Amino acid sequence: MAGRTMDITLLDRNYRVNCPVGQEGALQHAADKLDERLRDTKERTKLTNVEQIAVMTALNLCHEWIQDQNDQAARTAKLEEKIQLLQATIEQAMSEQRSQRGSQR
Repeated sequence: MAGRTMDITLLDRNYRVNCPVGQEGALQHAADKLDERLRDTKERTKLTNVEQIAVMTALNLCHEWIQDQNDQAARTAKLEEKIQLLQATIEQAMSEQRSQRGSQR
């Protein structure tokens, strides 16, 4: 799939980036969210150097991403535990049902 070039604006600076066809809206949405985060970092830290603002924002985003991954892993582990308990309960019920059928004969 061929791409196209798009212009995005981050911290009032224009950047020309390649974008796959059909993904223009997603790229613009991502650029808008990134610009929002960059401006938030700039305001909170009072940094003025664009590179420092970008690095701090990138570190914050990576930290949040890692936390989200850890949270997802914990939720997955809890779900797997519940599934195993449910499977054990079903197996026990089926075993008891087989035992009852066997004793009725």
